[in-house]
Amino acid sequence: MNEDETKRAGRVGSTAVTIGLCLLVGLVVSTRRLPLWRVRRWAARWSVRLPDRWLPMHLRVLPPPDSEYLGVWAVSPTEARRRLAEYGFRPQIRAYLHAYEQGGTMRYEEASYAYRPRGTFGPWQLHVRLFPARSGETAVWCHWERNPTVSPFAHLRQDGYDPAEGKRRLVELMDEPIRVAEEGPIAG
Repeated sequence: MNEDETKRAGRVGSTAVTIGLCLLVGLVVSTRRLPLWRVRRWAARWSVRLPDRWLPMHLRVLPPPDSEYLGVWAVSPTEARRRLAEYGFRPQIRAYLHAYEQGGTMRYEEASYAYRPRGTFGPWQLHVRLFPARSGETAVWCHWERNPTVSPFAHLRQDGYDPAEGKRRLVELMDEPIRVAEEGPIAG
């Protein structure tokens, strides 16, 4: 197989994977048989096994940025998802898939939620990601960013992306404690 054929095969494979995942997510979510976070975790577990060259960037599994790590919430991921919904957060499908290794175990994202203070079409959002912690509690990452529904290109360019502001807003919004960490758990 020459170089052009290899590139073409990679593009075809990437397109097939993207279309297949989109159809599967659409089917599963539309029938409400599985919560969105489970579909995203399943996609991450499968896409992490494929070579990056076969996947478009938005389907690759990435480690969450260290700058977004807030700390540990003393509740399970299941309870954290429930409470975020009570605070007005909504599940996100259009977010990168995240996972990290800690102590020899892969920790896959268990939720990607956004809170939009000015509603669905407001200009900004607080994006929160939840991961299972070793203790059975929930590790929390967050950042403040442009709403991709309203400003998709500004969102992709990361105009206004601010992890510190996201942390400040999340702590201010919630009326319960999160153990704020000095550094992230990825190295640990």
